[in-house]
Amino acid sequence: MSAQVQRAVVVEDNERFRDLVKIVLGSLGINEVAEAKDGHEAANVLKTFAADLVIMDWTMEGMDGITCTQHIRNGTLGNNPSVPIVMVSGHGGEDVLLQAREAGVDVYLTKPISIKALHAGIQKALN
Repeated sequence: MSAQVQRAVVVEDNERFRDLVKIVLGSLGINEVAEAKDGHEAANVLKTFAADLVIMDWTMEGMDGITCTQHIRNGTLGNNPSVPIVMVSGHGGEDVLLQAREAGVDVYLTKPISIKALHAGIQKALN
């Protein structure tokens, strides 16, 4: 897996959670990680950083995770509309999951989340 997946972007407004995600990514052999605090920062990062994976929060100031995902999928943000996207959010429920799927999210995980569940969700998105 790590031979194919080298670079990830973590889009999350909580710095501590970004750090946790980077640890999990490192355990998967993904050590080249760019960070963004919101969708607008992600847009800037993805202009120059060719990501093999995006891990994104739903609720952020400015551009939220759903809008950012839609822009990635329609090709207006980044250079890979089919990049795997894992969304992690405190929101749960069928309607939320449906909205995420319709936007193009590959794997949806609900916070609070264990390291084991995050690891499994990332692996699922990459397979």
